[in-house]
Amino acid sequence: MKNLFVITTALLLIGCPNTMAQSISVEITSGGLEKALGGDNNYTSLAIRGSIDVRDFAYINQHIDGLVSIDLSQCEITGYDNREEQYLGYRSHFEANEIPPAAFFGFASLESVKLPENVTAINDGAFAGCTKLQNITLPASIETIGDYAFNSCSALDSPAFPANLKTIGDYAYDKCSAIKLLDFTNCTRLQEIGARAFSLDTCLNTIQLSSSITYIGDGAWAGCYNLQKVNLQPCTLQMGDAVFAQCRSLQQIDLSQTWLQTLPAWSFSGCRALTTVAFPSSLTSIEEGAFYYCEALTATSLPAGITTLSDFAFAGCNALASITFMEEGLEQIGRYTFYHNAAADSVAIPATVAYIGDHAFDGCINARSFLSLRDMPAELGELVFANMNVEEKSLYVREESIAIYSSTPQWQDFGYINKPSAEEKITAPEKYIKTSFEHYLLRVSSTDIMDEVRLYDTAGLLLEQSSPRDTEVTINTRNFPGNIYILHITTADKRQAAIKIARIIR
Repeated sequence: MKNLFVITTALLLIGCPNTMAQSISVEITSGGLEKALGGDNNYTSLAIRGSIDVRDFAYINQHIDGLVSIDLSQCEITGYDNREEQYLGYRSHFEANEIPPAAFFGFASLESVKLPENVTAINDGAFAGCTKLQNITLPASIETIGDYAFNSCSALDSPAFPANLKTIGDYAYDKCSAIKLLDFTNCTRLQEIGARAFSLDTCLNTIQLSSSITYIGDGAWAGCYNLQKVNLQPCTLQMGDAVFAQCRSLQQIDLSQTWLQTLPAWSFSGCRALTTVAFPSSLTSIEEGAFYYCEALTATSLPAGITTLSDFAFAGCNALASITFMEEGLEQIGRYTFYHNAAADSVAIPATVAYIGDHAFDGCINARSFLSLRDMPAELGELVFANMNVEEKSLYVREESIAIYSSTPQWQDFGYINKPSAEEKITAPEKYIKTSFEHYLLRVSSTDIMDEVRLYDTAGLLLEQSSPRDTEVTINTRNFPGNIYILHITTADKRQAAIKIARIIR
């Protein structure tokens, strides 16, 4: 069957006697574009009707790379398979209704694209390096955005993602520095966001994620310096390493509804403005460098299920004045975990901790006292308490454990290992703190002045914080979720207590 085509050409005169064609509209059948254009490739605007396949995309890629706009909205992309011919990356098989890989790669002049309404995929690198691309609407039929699909499209602003979208590939929108908002709330089928998919999008301010997302790849938003707000919906989520690394404007993150089991390595490393983190109750481990040099993080409470704090987890968090461990499960504190946490005033180590790694508390110069609730001293790595003048610090242990701590290397270096009266007050907070509920009112009383009172839910989300400077305080819990809370109290003499309490409404 002969290829049928109609050509409408608009001519723009540039000087005399030379002329150069600027825009053209053609109707073709698949594979007929070269013949339709007749070898004239000086077009900046191209509209195609009918059907096209990879041969036509390859012709555009090789011969019309000066395009400013292309309109494919009135055509259909057909499949092509010919083992004797290879196109666009040495491939011979191309699916119907898909933009082929690298089809418009490096089109530096391309500003506007209209896609066919039935396109299901934008394949790898299809528009990568189109640095002037501003206008492209993703049809409702799109299910897949491939690896590097829009990489370095630095003029592309806040794409509207279709409801049928399922996956976004690795580096898909990496270095798209004009994007300010990512809203996935209508993408009810989206499951996967690839590695570094939106990294170095330096204008990005807000992310709205959907509940359907199950995986976010390594460094997905790493280096988004202006990212301030991330809204996460309840979901069963896994994350790769360094997802939010170097997001220097991010101030808070709520992971409490994600059912994460592991917070991966370097997740928030370098997030200098991060002050608040809410953890899910499902969390069991915080991996290497997860909060490395989060210099604004002042306090956090870890879920009861945490068993491992890995190397460098909170290293360099020099504003971290307190961290509350739930005693139920923490078994291991890694190397350099609290390195240079200069603001920490006191440290309480749960009875379940069996090992503390090299330099774990190195440089905690303002920690006046350590409390170890373990009967037998935890095994220590090298120089656990280095650079903190440990000979000037106090170590509190149970009365029956004083002798063994006093003869165990590194533990024995503390200048003062407690006497029983101090041990009694520190290890048994219930003896000097009383709590009771009257309907929704939580009443707390202490024999000592309470400098600070914080109430958390079991996922570590801070619900209430106050500085009563008094022996009594009342907290209205009416609007707080759940009925189990963690009450954390710091007294005027800097002793700390964490108590699990239950709200019973009669």
